Amino acid sequence: MSSLSIPAAAALPPSSASAGGTLRLLAASLVLVPLTLSPLLWASVPPLVDYPNHLARMWILAQNGAVPELAQNYVVAWRLLPNLAMDLIVPALAQIMPLEIAGRLFIALTMLSLVGGTIALHRALHGRLSLWPLSALLFLYNAALFWGFLNCLFGIGMFLLAFSGWISSRHWRATPRILLFAAVAGLLLILHLFAFCLYALAVGSYELGHRLRERPISLRGFLSLSAAGLQFIPGFLLWLASLSNTGPSSIQYGDLADKAYALQAPFTFGPTSILFDRAVLIFSLGFLIAAITVRALKLSPEMRLPLIAMIAAAALMPNWASGSWLADIRVPVALPFMLIAGTRLDVARFRAVGWFAAVAVVLLGVRVWAVSETWRDTDRLFAEFRSASEVITPGARLLIVGDKPTDGRPFQGLPSFIARQRDETFSHIAALAVIDRSAFIPYLFTGWTPVMPTPRNAGLFQGQSVPLPSEVLRAASHVAPDDPAYSRRDFLGDLPYWGNWPQHFDFVLWLDFVGRPADEGAPLDLVADGDFFRLYRVIRP
Repeated sequence: MSSLSIPAAAALPPSSASAGGTLRLLAASLVLVPLTLSPLLWASVPPLVDYPNHLARMWILAQNGAVPELAQNYVVAWRLLPNLAMDLIVPALAQIMPLEIAGRLFIALTMLSLVGGTIALHRALHGRLSLWPLSALLFLYNAALFWGFLNCLFGIGMFLLAFSGWISSRHWRATPRILLFAAVAGLLLILHLFAFCLYALAVGSYELGHRLRERPISLRGFLSLSAAGLQFIPGFLLWLASLSNTGPSSIQYGDLADKAYALQAPFTFGPTSILFDRAVLIFSLGFLIAAITVRALKLSPEMRLPLIAMIAAAALMPNWASGSWLADIRVPVALPFMLIAGTRLDVARFRAVGWFAAVAVVLLGVRVWAVSETWRDTDRLFAEFRSASEVITPGARLLIVGDKPTDGRPFQGLPSFIARQRDETFSHIAALAVIDRSAFIPYLFTGWTPVMPTPRNAGLFQGQSVPLPSEVLRAASHVAPDDPAYSRRDFLGDLPYWGNWPQHFDFVLWLDFVGRPADEGAPLDLVADGDFFRLYRVIRP
């Protein structure tokens, strides 16, 4: 193998400087990492948009038919799927600890894997540890975490670790190395499809870059590149085998606003960017420009092609892909971790580094404070709903109604430019009734998960959906059997579930943040209410 593949730092013996860097990294991590994860202490159910839905699925998997009312609504259907990270870990943890703690532990592991993967990849590329990779903490609260894309984020963390392992094992014999990482790549596929794809893209471009830098370019080099690609065959075959087990999928591109949001995803913790998110973006760009100007930030040559490949993938990624919404935010979210890992900061060249570091710590502290306060307040509202849901009959079917989300409202005691209460965080709150009351809801995630509705609930669900708009409620209460509006499938292939809803659903959860009056003509009897919701029992003739 060419000497170009071995970073100069990796060839040096351990020095007092590198030992000092390790101690500084350890000391800073012991302070900054717990601080960054501390919001998980203030919310029993962190208000990440999809998280209550995921947590309900974890409950179903952990119970595995032990609760009769739950078993009449959902069945566990284990099969090969490229999206099982949380499903494999949290139900197992729930056997030895409460489900809510197991879920929060998984979120913590996800965040730790992103930081740990960045540190490991930086070490593999540069041969030493430093404080610089800890800057990854500033990007943990991103758009993918806000939306609750936990399987994807956990997979990205595992991809970073796997990629660092591949680089660190460059001196191994080819056969055992390829066999080991074939197993690693297959595991990444099972954790999440994006993790496998990112790993294949990173390793492929990394190895291709090595061959292109060799002089002269040789046939032997490209044969070894092909040999490295053998590790992806088992994962590819697993993906092919999983296709018959997944739900409907679609490829759709969004508009320019969607792409702009996707490119800001590493800095944005919400459905739209607020002033604080833009401040993090401007600070990050300012740091990059300043560090590059004084030549203090040095990119490893080995990472040039992988970063170019990831930027291209981020630009080309559609908004919907393989059943995943907001697919276009996922590669941008991974980019800061790759960029930090692939670069080395020369502190001696950068006189302003102390000021930038201080501002970064302040921004991180403000982010953690804002998230802690908003999660604490939202957890109170979640608890209010859970208490009110005790009126729901165990095993009942629950229809969810709610209008289009607003632009959010300020939290008491928090400036609106730092954080806003978002309606989206309540989109899946009804899933908590699956845990507490064994209820059936019409859009628990199915298709790409090992949980399915029972035949009893056939036709009453969609694999992905949102609360039913209130204006649809009256129109859908009486539907003729041949009404074409209720035989038209959506772009994911699902039929409407709300036709003749009074005949099929037992309760209605009405999400309402602005005090709209309920539809007086609907056959509903108010049985509980709260700050942002009303619970109705469906009156049947």
